[in-house]
Amino acid sequence: MKLDQFAIITEPHLAVTSHTPLPTPEEVRSWWDRFGMLDNIRAHSEMVTKVALVLTDWLVESGLELNRRAVEVGALAHDIAKTPCLGTDKLHALEGEKILNSLGYPEIGYIVRLHVYLPDGHPLDECMVVNYADKRVKHDQVVDLAERWDYIFERYSQGDPERIARLKWGRERAFGVERRIFQQIGPAHSPEDILALGGGAA
Repeated sequence: MKLDQFAIITEPHLAVTSHTPLPTPEEVRSWWDRFGMLDNIRAHSEMVTKVALVLTDWLVESGLELNRRAVEVGALAHDIAKTPCLGTDKLHALEGEKILNSLGYPEIGYIVRLHVYLPDGHPLDECMVVNYADKRVKHDQVVDLAERWDYIFERYSQGDPERIARLKWGRERAFGVERRIFQQIGPAHSPEDILALGGGAA
């Protein structure tokens, strides 16, 4: 995983609008079959979607405008390319974007593209919600951000200095995203409240 492979994960920002074409959740789940998604990745995706929708509701209550259905289908689709990329050097976020683009949903592809690493300065939008929700789910279990990143480091660092540097940046970025989201939500909810959503066995 070279750092320059992530250079393309930058702006321009592709925003969801009221005119954005969106698949149904049922369509996205049918793609899981089409792309051979493993059962554990399906369970993970369902829990990420649950977390993302709760966050969306809290953010909307705070006065932020978000497209709830875009969040839902973006979360369901975020690991669409994970299974085909296993055992390869391909980056599942970028391959997932290609899949969504080919299906005619570039805005959802953009959400998929940014679910691993979110560029600095990115606005609080549907992408940020899905990105953060993914960081709160280990397998199909809701965990705090520190536990999730401990798992990510253990699984992906492989003692490689470049990987470690990118993962350290990603960890700092994730905690910054968490602060940004809950600053918007305000005192009504905290990051710990997400843990109440539970999940299956880790």
